[in-house]
Amino acid sequence: MAPTEIKTTVRRDVFKSFWNKYSDSPDNNAMMLNHNAEELEGSDRADILSALPNLTDKDVVDIGAGIGRFTTILARTAKSVLSTDFIDSFIVKNRERNSHLANVNYKVGDAVHLVLDHDSVDLVFTNWLMMYLSDNEVLEFLYNAIRWLRPDGYLHLRESCSEPSTGRSKSTMHSSSDANPTSYRFSSLYIKLLRTIRYRCPQGKLWRFEVLWSASVPTYVQRQSNWRQVHWLTRKVPADESDWVPTTTEMLQLFSFEWNRIQNHWDNMLDNERNCWTDRIFGSVMSSEFVPKNSTVLAYTPRRSAFHVHINAHLLAEKFTCNVWSVETSEYYYRTSLSKANELKDQRVRFGWNRTLQSSIDYWREREGSFNALVATELLGTVDDETLSHLSAVLKPEAKIVTLEPLNEEVGADDIKKRLSAVGWRSVVVMDVTEAAKELQKEYFKKHNIAVSPRCCFVLLFSERGRACNKPMGSRRSHSLKRDSNVHLILYVYAL
Repeated sequence: MAPTEIKTTVRRDVFKSFWNKYSDSPDNNAMMLNHNAEELEGSDRADILSALPNLTDKDVVDIGAGIGRFTTILARTAKSVLSTDFIDSFIVKNRERNSHLANVNYKVGDAVHLVLDHDSVDLVFTNWLMMYLSDNEVLEFLYNAIRWLRPDGYLHLRESCSEPSTGRSKSTMHSSSDANPTSYRFSSLYIKLLRTIRYRCPQGKLWRFEVLWSASVPTYVQRQSNWRQVHWLTRKVPADESDWVPTTTEMLQLFSFEWNRIQNHWDNMLDNERNCWTDRIFGSVMSSEFVPKNSTVLAYTPRRSAFHVHINAHLLAEKFTCNVWSVETSEYYYRTSLSKANELKDQRVRFGWNRTLQSSIDYWREREGSFNALVATELLGTVDDETLSHLSAVLKPEAKIVTLEPLNEEVGADDIKKRLSAVGWRSVVVMDVTEAAKELQKEYFKKHNIAVSPRCCFVLLFSERGRACNKPMGSRRSHSLKRDSNVHLILYVYAL
């Protein structure tokens, strides 16, 4: 037996021993390692299952299924379900509770060593699995999953990130006297890994995972004040033949070391951040008329130009007594946002990761969500006109929009007006806030020991759907903005 095989076998034995401690009582408490599981189980299960695609006439494999608390519901719509676990007593209980279902098969076996045919399933479903695998095993499992999936098939993952599902509460069933071998990885590592994997099938075609979204599990936010119970939905799609195809060694180097190093850097930079220079820029023009009490706000904050060009979702929720869904497009900043949420524990604030704004629009359109306002940074710089036109699908008819835009090249108000007019927006007004923005950035840079001077131009764009503004705030001014001109502007835009 090779050294790597010996190491893997020993680790799997450790985890089997860990779970065998709960095999005498195969119930929801044991599955969730929580003495209060019955208070969470139903709503937690509903959260996860409601996020899955339509499974009608689909083949599903439920890996690490335990006593089958997800298997039962999956089988109600799927054509077939293979329910697997490596603890015999869990599968025995699973068979008992699902004996009335003719489309379920059962297999006792380890997820790492599971063998399925290529292109044989439409959904690989996992719930708390990666955290019980070594880094190498995680990689091995994900390569297996992309092999098993048919084109456009889905992979669902749910993991405890950075801490146990119970946090540090007394409801945990983890024994303080026994070593806990679980890996509570950064949420960012899973997203980076899923997005980096490439697989070439026997027919020679290159495939990848498209990560559709990442979100906290609502029940754990509401009941446990834990934003770091995270799940992801991914889809198997063709990759570009020009994509980098990393070796296993390269993947492990990134997953085990490099991405951790980068995440730790941003944690050290941002974990104690309570305010940003943009707070006062937005605050100087936003009022309760813009964000009514108890309204819902979609915040889009890609941070493409710099980490400090972003929206303080917690301040929005506090100042306007509103609910905020904040979209991050950087895996690393997403993790720091979840950490901040766990610390501040304001349940009005939620964070999601989407690669693009269009992906977030799709996420909320599927859930029939709608928002009273959109607050954004770098909206025009990161979003194409077609996506801008799709915003109406998730914004209420009276919704207002404000976005802070960095501009690094010559552009005029007429150019912006022409672009926005093409997607149904009108009435552009520009207000200069140059000096305030410069001073606020200098103060912020000094606090963070950043030895640079503010150089970008910024415009703040406002939109109110449904009517034009007859009395715009501030003075009217129409410029052509030069690169590095240090001019900061507020631009009000009102949409049809």
